[in-house]
Amino acid sequence: MLATNAESSPLLGSRAVESVAPGVHTVGLQGNSLAVETDEGLLIVDSGPSPQLVRPVLDELRERTGKSVRWIVYSHGHLGYNYGVSGFLDVAAERGEPRPTVIAHANVVRRQRRYLETAGLQNRINARQFRRPLADFPAAPPLTFPDQTYTDSLTLGSTGRTVRLLWAPSETDDVTAVWLPGERILYASAAVISGIPNVGTPMRTLRDPARWADTLDRLAALGPETVIPEFGPVLREGGAAQLTATAAALRWLRRAVVDRLNAGRGVDDIVHDLDYPAELFDVPWMRENYGHREYIVRDIVRSETGWWDGNPTHLHPARPARRRLRVRRSRRRAGPVRARAW
Repeated sequence: MLATNAESSPLLGSRAVESVAPGVHTVGLQGNSLAVETDEGLLIVDSGPSPQLVRPVLDELRERTGKSVRWIVYSHGHLGYNYGVSGFLDVAAERGEPRPTVIAHANVVRRQRRYLETAGLQNRINARQFRRPLADFPAAPPLTFPDQTYTDSLTLGSTGRTVRLLWAPSETDDVTAVWLPGERILYASAAVISGIPNVGTPMRTLRDPARWADTLDRLAALGPETVIPEFGPVLREGGAAQLTATAAALRWLRRAVVDRLNAGRGVDDIVHDLDYPAELFDVPWMRENYGHREYIVRDIVRSETGWWDGNPTHLHPARPARRRLRVRRSRRRAGPVRARAW
């Protein structure tokens, strides 16, 4: 997901600082961006889509907490979530404070390099997905590479409140969840978006629903009492149960699709053959508000079968311009075309 239009994007939500628990706040720079108070300073998760949004949030956090920013953590590597890093660094420099350390999972670096390489493609995808003019997107994304990376987990805070960063592969392979063991608060990051997991989005790379399910079960096993999704309301009751139920739905989809692939069914047949269990899919947290169950089906098929759809004419197609020319000519010569077809 991407949100760079600071004033109009529905992904931003409220930019107000709202307390979830003592010393734990959502700040709304990008969905439920997070601020956690520690003895060493503030930990911020996701700096937002623009440095221009940062100063009002930092001013309010300073008024509430009296603390400077010690760490900026990337929830994951998708474009737009951390274009605001430079705003944090500028404010720290103006105030004579130490430069915040930018932390991300190690896979974020690989993703950022790929986005720089494919910047034109990413801009075209995002312009279509978010219905924005192509000119709104920078020729090269304003990325800040992390100062520090980790692989499985990283604990921050040497005294007082400790914060654990956990690798939580789900929407991407570089997601970081944040666990506050003392308060049993889980920031679930891109693993939870208050809707059906957005596996199989039509213009994006493959996402693994089985891996996503494993992550949700692992996060639920922590026993969180409060779950903060990347987007949507904070879950103060039943959050762990929601995680395991979502994992069960993803596993059901995987089994159902693979069973039909093993029986020789094609993707379109599978899409229309499934009868989704109501107890898994007709629940509030599986609303199709960003993803869709049929997209997940298609991604599972795509992950197992390659790109060919079974139509022989698609194996070695003619050049698109030549096909269009043939179609135009066929309209003028319908009779000869029908004769050749038979």
